[in-house]
Amino acid sequence: MEFKETERIEFKRAITDRIVKTVIAFANGTGGDIYVGIDDFGRVIGIDDIDGEMLRVSNLVRDAVCPGLAQFVHIEPIELDGKRIILVNVEAGDEKPYYLAAKGLVPSGVFTRLGPATVPMGRRDIRRMIREADGDMFEMRHAPLQELTFEEAAAFFRSHHVDFSEERYRSLGFYARDGFYSNLALLVSDQNPYGLKCAVFNDDAGTEFLDRLECEGSVLRQFEDALRFLRLANNTRSYFPSETRIDQRDYPDDALREGLLNAIIHRDYDESAHVPTLVKMYRTELSFTSFGTLFGITERQAITRESSPRNPALLALFHRLGEVEAYGSGLPKIWKLYEQERLQAGIEAEGSFFSLVLPNINTARNQHLSLTRNDGPDLRGGQEAFEELDAMDALPVRVKAAYDRACGERAEIARRQNAMASNQAVGSGLPGVRVEQMDHASAEDAPVPRRIGPLYGESSRIERFLVSFARERESFSREEVQEALGVGRDTALKVINGMVDEGALVKTGRARATRYRASERLRPGGSATG
Repeated sequence: MEFKETERIEFKRAITDRIVKTVIAFANGTGGDIYVGIDDFGRVIGIDDIDGEMLRVSNLVRDAVCPGLAQFVHIEPIELDGKRIILVNVEAGDEKPYYLAAKGLVPSGVFTRLGPATVPMGRRDIRRMIREADGDMFEMRHAPLQELTFEEAAAFFRSHHVDFSEERYRSLGFYARDGFYSNLALLVSDQNPYGLKCAVFNDDAGTEFLDRLECEGSVLRQFEDALRFLRLANNTRSYFPSETRIDQRDYPDDALREGLLNAIIHRDYDESAHVPTLVKMYRTELSFTSFGTLFGITERQAITRESSPRNPALLALFHRLGEVEAYGSGLPKIWKLYEQERLQAGIEAEGSFFSLVLPNINTARNQHLSLTRNDGPDLRGGQEAFEELDAMDALPVRVKAAYDRACGERAEIARRQNAMASNQAVGSGLPGVRVEQMDHASAEDAPVPRRIGPLYGESSRIERFLVSFARERESFSREEVQEALGVGRDTALKVINGMVDEGALVKTGRARATRYRASERLRPGGSATG
């Protein structure tokens, strides 16, 4: 068996002093497991002196790490592939940042995880972690700008029917401990320096540009403007798998809204004013990218309703305005929406950035479909087009369900027509056979008019069967005839149009609503000879 290193899994062939750096990195993050006795290629080598090596790990953790971390480190022997190895489980610590006692709080002494690698932590990240450990959150600190206005915020509050006045500034968290405006007030103000950019592309490489929007000012206005922009760019595709039209948006509206809220509320605003939040819509996916990694939780925890907000006051503000339903509900809601569509949303956390990726429900399945054109089967096409789309697995869930129902209904119509044809054949002294199996002579025996204009001078089995088919129904569509006869679209239309021209059928409606019915000449008691 082979294993792979990840952000939360590390392999060590044997115990060395370097293991302490990995322990510190896991404690400063969300925790992880170190397997001692597995090489870098994931092959299980094993450990000979299990007890001695376990004691060595314990001593290294106790002596080389500050603050004390022993209570968050668990060491035990396990067996893999028939060999004994050591598992060192490290939990996320509660006195971050942890560092090498011999180095102190400098990059050479503080470590974090970057993918499967243990790397030194930057000075800025060390300072931020210290402030967070002291409860000195970005939102509550003294804002660098104090000449703030809140016209955009006031308009947003009014539109949500929530009171907004200077008397409420303190309860909203607009003042720092020193009585001056806080960074939360800065984010909500008209002078907010943190921007958001949106772009739409017609391809996945980002080379065929379609539209863009740069959002500035209050984060409340940015949310409103960006959401309006995304909703306009969110195409609606109309499918006609049967007589019913089904409209399918590229992205669920709730997913757009929750993804945008997540990008704004959970971004790291500390010392990153020059880095905008990015929202990019490509041919097959939509990505929300914010500055800052996952905050205190793993990717799995983020989608299972566990919440660790980087900016709790900003989250509370959106919650008060009714934009956030419940803490920790955004990502799980998105995941549920996409599970219903048989698609998978994704989280990508690399370096100093966090991205949420949503697949396009229409184009992710259909390789011929882009935001502006369709080079494949027509979504408004007939049965042949939908057979091709279904074979490509390109139909969204609701459209697929409607298509399957339509196929079932057509099959039932065909079954009934075959049963009727069999009964007619039996009534003529013929064995029960399918309509398409009746030969020229047996068709002549069917109880239909001898002639209706020149078209029926021939004893065509298709034409003669269609006379019976029309008499049995109030009205019918071209698709019903096509399914009953087991012929293609062109053949069905040729026969139907010929009967319309000869006065045997009457056509009503237009386009997809077109229906046909037997004329009075074809009804019992009418003139069959013209």
